[in-house]
Amino acid sequence: MSSTTTTPETKTVLVIGATGKQGRAFIRSLLFPSAASTPSSPTTTTFPRSQAENWRILALTRDASAPPAQALLEEAKQHNATSKITLVEACLNTPSTLRTVFESHPNIYSVFVVLAYPGLGTPSTAQKEKAQGTLIADLAVEFGVNILVYSSAIPIGPDPSHGIDESRKQKREVEYYIEDLGKKNPGLKWIVIRPGFFYENLEGMFGAIGATMYRDGLKKETTLPMVASGDLGRVVAGLLQNPEPYFNQFLCVTSGPMTMREVLEAHKRATGKPMPAAPGFVGWILLKINKGAQDLVKEAEINHANRMSGKLPTFEEEVERAKSVCELQTYEQWKRALASGESGGDEMSRRVSMSSWNNLSLMKLLTGRS
Repeated sequence: MSSTTTTPETKTVLVIGATGKQGRAFIRSLLFPSAASTPSSPTTTTFPRSQAENWRILALTRDASAPPAQALLEEAKQHNATSKITLVEACLNTPSTLRTVFESHPNIYSVFVVLAYPGLGTPSTAQKEKAQGTLIADLAVEFGVNILVYSSAIPIGPDPSHGIDESRKQKREVEYYIEDLGKKNPGLKWIVIRPGFFYENLEGMFGAIGATMYRDGLKKETTLPMVASGDLGRVVAGLLQNPEPYFNQFLCVTSGPMTMREVLEAHKRATGKPMPAAPGFVGWILLKINKGAQDLVKEAEINHANRMSGKLPTFEEEVERAKSVCELQTYEQWKRALASGESGGDEMSRRVSMSSWNNLSLMKLLTGRS
């Protein structure tokens, strides 16, 4: 493992989910923001630019020797920032290992929590999310963490029962727990971010299948709130640099809802080429036999209907709150930067998305096993 030396002025952030899309984007934005910015995601924001030397990252991973964890250190090395990242090992399903992390690293200023998505149609695995999320929140209170930032999901409806995917339901339960814990423990300040559908999920082979699924499965007027993972990272980095206006608030992180037709047209304008798509019969089969895929489409339809009918009355307010932290790229801006090779660190997230999509395999998709 690598090691880091802190000073009294240093603020330490424990990143749970550090090797995933959101965790990497946050670390990149906080420690080397110039590498995380692109011509279409300017560094001009409402928060002062990070003094990277004042931040240290504890990057939590199950295996510090695994390639994703080592890739974090390699990227830090490229930016002369290896002393700013420490890999720490723990298993979220083994509370004692996580407790050891807190005990071994006192004075953690903030915890950024991104719980791994268990995959489509895996309710038994998803049910562990609440236990993991509440454990982290309890430890944050016990060890005097100043700010807890929890990455959830945009609600399907005003009540958790409106969701179909078990993971999304569990995330809402964790939100409620954190909100209630903050009321009982005023010293804990929390911020919940609710990311939209990531642009990167439309890249690569699985992205082509997903694009076909949404194109053929959604009504033409149905919109998906969308965002770049790099922008999500910039939002969280901005929140920690200027947190007070956002304490105990929810933020929906999306550049704006788009129909699939709008996405396809934006792709064509940005690249001059149609968006790659799977053959139509693949989308048809997927929507016929794969319950996880069916549920994704159903949830998108329900969410759209609830937004349009005013049953999610705080949605727009939460979107504007996120946009007040930093500028968010439209899908066209993001895709244009990616196509021109000016995507900065977002390219890494794109490559990860090309190899997997919501923890699926092609065989699982086409055999109805999520």
